[in-house]
Formats: sequence, structure tokens, C-alpha cells
Amino acid sequence: MTTLYDLVEGEEGIILKIKGRGQFRQRLSEMGFVIGKKVSVIKKAPLRDPVEYRIMGYHISLRNSEAQLIEVERGNKSKEFPSSNGVLVSEDENGSWIEKSKNIQVALVGNPNSGKTTLFNYASGSKERVGNYPGVTVESKESNYRQSGYDFSIIDLPGTYSIKSYSPEELFIRNYIFDNKPDIVVNIVDASNLERNLYLTTQLIDMGVQIVIALNMYDELKRRGDILDHIALGRLLGVPVIPTVSSKGKGIRELFEKIIEVYESRDPLVRHIHINYGTEIENSISALQSKIKIEENRVFTNIISARYLAIELLENDKEYSENISRCVNSSEIIEIAKKESRRLEKLYSDPIETVITDLRYGFISGALKETLKVNKIERVRKSKLIDNYLTNRYLGIPIFVFFMWLTFFTTFKLGGYPKYWIESGIAKLSSLTSTILPDGLFKDFLIDGILGGVGGVIVFLPNIIILFLFISFMEDTGYMARAVFIMDKLMHKMGLHGRSFIPM
Repeated sequence: MTTLYDLVEGEEGIILKIKGRGQFRQRLSEMGFVIGKKVSVIKKAPLRDPVEYRIMGYHISLRNSEAQLIEVERGNKSKEFPSSNGVLVSEDENGSWIEKSKNIQVALVGNPNSGKTTLFNYASGSKERVGNYPGVTVESKESNYRQSGYDFSIIDLPGTYSIKSYSPEELFIRNYIFDNKPDIVVNIVDASNLERNLYLTTQLIDMGVQIVIALNMYDELKRRGDILDHIALGRLLGVPVIPTVSSKGKGIRELFEKIIEVYESRDPLVRHIHINYGTEIENSISALQSKIKIEENRVFTNIISARYLAIELLENDKEYSENISRCVNSSEIIEIAKKESRRLEKLYSDPIETVITDLRYGFISGALKETLKVNKIERVRKSKLIDNYLTNRYLGIPIFVFFMWLTFFTTFKLGGYPKYWIESGIAKLSSLTSTILPDGLFKDFLIDGILGGVGGVIVFLPNIIILFLFISFMEDTGYMARAVFIMDKLMHKMGLHGRSFIPM
């Protein structure tokens, strides 16, 4: 038995099986580690843990303990996904959400680093912080934009790879969409990693919300020589796809024009589809839907699509298993969900959430096979060349130590000059004040309290400014994410994540 952990740097393998269960297994599947896909070992961290892998054109780091749970076959010939049987067209179950006016509420949803916050900044004129690793956007941010006589309220939601109930960000996004019912959900998709990014799109489709896809970083796709028929892709998904380059403001105006068309129901391409999960799963979904969509549950099903709720119950989503108590026949629904889940798991010999994940990727794979022509000549990117040095087994740690030394040396050495000037200035001002004012409570308060207290804090301001300049530089250049990769094993031994080295 060969595991992903056994592969050496530069070696490739085909995923055969993902061991483990529950959230861990589902998370790996959602990140693209699905049966039949080719995975390549890029490099191991200087401390040999974690390891950087490449799958679906996407780079991701796994710890050795996680890689040991993925069985692979050495080789590089990908296998076919199970067929998703296309789509099922239906009416928009949530059309009642939309109340036409000149005010449009837009929620931005996308993977981390897909350019979501950059698009938000450009459209709204805001200057939100953009980081190079997940977790920077931890809450929604709202701003306004006006175009063609319409006022847009834009909400930048946290970056996420999936909409499940595993993390606070995922729960926040899902609950926000259902509780606030935005008019349009703009799904920002990284054009250079379509297969991975479109997984979130399939979940949004299942939710039955109004979607417009912003195909961001479209210039990267064209630079690679790939050809995408984005109109045909939109037709297959039932969702309009607009190419954008948010960092340069390209396609932003066209995106908002399309939002207006979808909002006003003027885009003929828009249709509400259902991903067809095959006869057996569709029968289970229908069995649950028939029990959920009774008139007595109308208050609940007006908020959450009955089909989406049925799928989540089959996937053993804990939050919805609890929330289903709002239905008058909740005990019957839960019993049917458990029965159907057991039946499907026995039929497929796999957890049902993994089966549905595979079928979603099957649908994505089929859609891209019809619309995307990949340039087979792979170019070596500058970032890859830089990574060869920054995360090198032998050079990675010395370079990391050098950068940390340079950061703190400059912080205290260069910051020492303005610190000395501030200290001298405060000392002279205190001396002058002491000479002018008579002895008393006010003099002590001014010299020892205000000048002494505030001055004691201000002297550190130059050091803080320089330190944060270095941190910003490392984030903006992408070195921060690489430093996390290098330090993860050491921090993990302390029970912390690699990112914890920043506050340390």
C-alpha cells in the first residue's frame, strides 16, 4: 500500500482512496483530493513537514500525518470521475426572495485568494487589507457602489472553499445568505484554477440562489494559452460568466451590468438547474423533498431550498439535522434521512458526502471538458522559480532566519534614531516645562503624567511602524505564506498552526 506520504519530491501519483472519516475526509475531498485525480509532490518543508502538493493546478500543503491517510498509485495517468449525469432544469424555488427596486444587495463569495476583496476594493473604492493566505477576511464588510441608475450594496464575505458547517467562516456565509437573502450572489472564481474553484459554485447552485460568476484573473488564463468558452460554460451552469481582472479594474463595469440584467430577469441565459446526482441519490433526495415541502413547512422552505436541505441531510450536516426541528414532521424527515444515507452508503461502499463530492467534481470535469482547451505547454512561473530557493530543504530555514534577523535588526537599529530624537525632545520639553511652571500638583501631572506617560509610549512608535512595514511587505510579496509553510512543523509540536509564528 502506497500513500501520498511515500512519494518523493517530483513524483506523481493517482489517488485511490482517502481513509479517515467525517469532517477530515470531507474537507480533503472538497480541497480536490478525490479518487482518480493526479497529485504531484512539489517539495517538502525544510523540516520535512508539511509537504507541498499540486492537484488540479492548485498548490496545497498537507502535514505528513494527513498525507499518510491518502492511498495513491504511482504514475501520472488521471482516471475518469464518476459521471454526474448532467443537470436537471427546474423553476427557481427562491424567486420569491427578489423584490425589485433600484437598490441591489450583492454578496461576494469565493475561495481565498481568488481576488474577491480586490474586486470589492475596486468597485467600492475601499482599501480593505488583502493577505496572501486564508483567514484574512474574518467577517463581512459592506460598501456602496452606483452604476446605471442602480445603487449596489456590496457585502464582502469571508473567503471559503466550501459552504458546510465545519468552520465559523463557512457557517457565517451560509447563514448570511439564508438570513439576509442577498439579491445576487457574485461567485468570484479564479480563472487559473477553474476545476477547484467551481466546486463552491456547485454548492451555490444547489442552494438555489441567484448567481453571477466573476471569472477573475482572466488574464492569467489567457497568458497560459488556455482557451475557455465562458459563454458556453455559463449556459451549462445556467449562470452568466463575466471575465474580470479585478486588480486592473477590467470587466468590473460589465459585471455590474450583468448583475442588473439578472436582477431584472432580462438575461435569457439564466436558468435554475439541479446537478443530477444519478438515479439512486435523486430518488433519496425526492423522498426527503416530498416530506419537507408540505404546506405546514412553508415558512421554513421559503427560506431554504427543500432540495438543498435534503442534500445536506443526506450528507449528515449536523446544523441542519438540528434546524429541521422547525418542521412539523421533523422526526419523520430525520428518520428518512438516516435510512436513505445508510442505504446509499451501503450501495456505494463509501460515505455519502464523499460520493456527492465526487459527483460534483464529475459535473465540473464534464463542463470544463466541453468548454476549456488547456495549453499543454506548461510554462515555468516566476513564483515557482522563487519557491525553489525560499522553501528549499537546505536554504529555506537560513533564508527565513535572515529575513527575521533583517526585520528586527532594522526595526531596532533604524528605529533607534527617531526613538532617540523623540526621547531627547520629550526630555527637553519636560525640562522647559519644569523651569516655567511653579511646583505643585498641575506641574507633576503635566511632567510625570502626560509627558512622562505619553512620551514613554510614543518613543516605541518608530519601531512599531518599521515592524509593520516589514510584515506588510512579507504579506504582499507572498513570503508570509512560505514562512508559514517552513515553520508549520515546529509550531505544530507546540500545538499551534504555522501561522502562529507571526504573533510569536
